[in-house]
Amino acid sequence: NWPLLAARRISDSGLRDALGRISVERAFEKVERGVVVVYDRPLSAVFNFVYDVLHLSSGRDKFCAFLQGFAKFGSASLSRPDSERHFMFRGIEDSLSEGRKIFRLFKEFREVYKVRRGIHRLTEGMSEHGVMSIPAVCGLLDTCGHIASFFYYLFDNLLWAGSVGLIRSKEIPTWQRKMWDGFRRDGPVLRALGGLSEVKRKKNLASIWRLCFGFLANVLLLYRALKLAWKKNNGATFEGPDDPRLFHTFELIGMLANFRILRSKLGYTRLSHEELGLLAMLASAEGIWVNWRKVRRKKCGTKDFVVTLGRSSLSASTPNLYALRELGA
Repeated sequence: NWPLLAARRISDSGLRDALGRISVERAFEKVERGVVVVYDRPLSAVFNFVYDVLHLSSGRDKFCAFLQGFAKFGSASLSRPDSERHFMFRGIEDSLSEGRKIFRLFKEFREVYKVRRGIHRLTEGMSEHGVMSIPAVCGLLDTCGHIASFFYYLFDNLLWAGSVGLIRSKEIPTWQRKMWDGFRRDGPVLRALGGLSEVKRKKNLASIWRLCFGFLANVLLLYRALKLAWKKNNGATFEGPDDPRLFHTFELIGMLANFRILRSKLGYTRLSHEELGLLAMLASAEGIWVNWRKVRRKKCGTKDFVVTLGRSSLSASTPNLYALRELGA
């Protein structure tokens, strides 16, 4: 009977297709489970953390700052003076220092908006909580801190412009040393600001002022977080890695480390290369933590992958296989 034979041939081909599809799904299911065992369980935490940290430019800057601090520490503690390893660490430090300047390029324009945002926070805090309330005072400190940051980035970018020859500096740019013979003076821009050394000093002063404003704001916010936590449950419950008390404590530690570094740069105190490197690593580690938690809160970084191939996909194919077998019979 040819209709029956044709039906059996069709059922046999459908059966072979179904079996092939199931075998392919099972093969990829084994691959997926292998990825879970090899990557998701032992390695994903490390790679996800690095991915989240490097997701924002500020996180990449802090990561490079940590490596730069380690190179500074290594040149003094992990190598002999004037050895090959010593100059290797110094080369890494100088290269990272030059490379990080691109993260600060034109950042003074962002500070203009942040000053406006600080003024809004100031007026909002005054209208909702009072003139002498913590939100109002933090809004004022936020405004002053970003004004100081504006001048910090402005002076930093002027120094960068002088280092590449956009404006005249008494320090000859690297690529002009072969064609320049003798010494030279600062151009009109740097002379108007007091000279190259004075611009460096003003940049560090602006940085130390913004640290002072930020430190006071974080002290007030930490006090407020402790007060609110005490009202809830006597401060006994830890709210996880995004606990405001933990956040502001880390911020204060990082600011204190940066404050010591800036005091050394301004000549108020003397620190060794080991101390400067350790303080730089401490400050940048705090910045890495803050950027990592920012990415996790905004949910714009890594995500957990769910196993999609499994029994559900195989069970969905099984009834069709049974139907084909019955048709063939």
